[in-house]
Amino acid sequence: MTFSTIAVMSPGDMGHAVGRAVQEQGYRVITALAGRSEHSRQRAERGGLEDVDTLERLISEADLVLSIMPPSAAQAFATAAADAMRSTDAAPVFADCNAIAPATTQKIGSIIGAAGAAFVDGGIIGAPPGRGSPPRLYVSGGDAELLLPLGGPELKIVSLGPEVGRASALKMCYAALNKGTMTLETAVLLAGKRLGVYDELIVELASSQPAAFKRIENRVPWLAADAERWTGEMEEIAATFADAGLPANFHLAAAQIFRLLATTSLAAETRETADRDRTLDEAVRLFVDALSAPRRAAQ
Repeated sequence: MTFSTIAVMSPGDMGHAVGRAVQEQGYRVITALAGRSEHSRQRAERGGLEDVDTLERLISEADLVLSIMPPSAAQAFATAAADAMRSTDAAPVFADCNAIAPATTQKIGSIIGAAGAAFVDGGIIGAPPGRGSPPRLYVSGGDAELLLPLGGPELKIVSLGPEVGRASALKMCYAALNKGTMTLETAVLLAGKRLGVYDELIVELASSQPAAFKRIENRVPWLAADAERWTGEMEEIAATFADAGLPANFHLAAAQIFRLLATTSLAAETRETADRDRTLDEAVRLFVDALSAPRRAAQ
């Protein structure tokens, strides 16, 4: 099987960049923007994605659908896509590329399979194409190698074999460390602030762990922009760990940290609009205010 038209849903920060990278490999890339925000439309335009308006038209015209969206939306989208497959009598290959647990992947695979379409398990690791080293799209399942021709200088495709769930499992393990560490770093700073030793903690970290402190400075001030969608990712990781016989509470706590950050004014930013002049101290003050708000409200 060869592809000519690739559908990307949705054209978010990662999705529109993946769409652009795939288009540069010579494919027609489409999306469906009915009911979408102006921000999504702008990203789709930047990525060169052709708007076909409705999901039904997208399904009928696509040879391959790449689902790239917040984890919390993945199963509902797969269900809607399967319904569109039945109503249009079309069956494009469906690749779920979201940060979801292997168990969730299995459910989505069953939904797509029941509609008569081939399913590929996927997981993206790395920054969006065009921002440094190319991300890796790991794929698994009986039809996984169909996606290998999509790879190029800006997007690497790596097959993990015929077993559905392996790509999702790798993504979960990686994100458990990467994003889980971000929330631990944030929690440590908030604890230091609430316990009155924040300034001393900063001095100690900068002195004894300069590499770790530099990493904290470079990412904690802007975590709120991604906090809402990463909350669901932490919950998927918690479920993955539980299924593997490991404690789930690490990442349930991480979800709580992201849920807290999503309540702050900084959560209204996007990666494009975030204030890159913001200092770590300024961000921590806002995060602590959000942590204190429930206590003030209860008094």
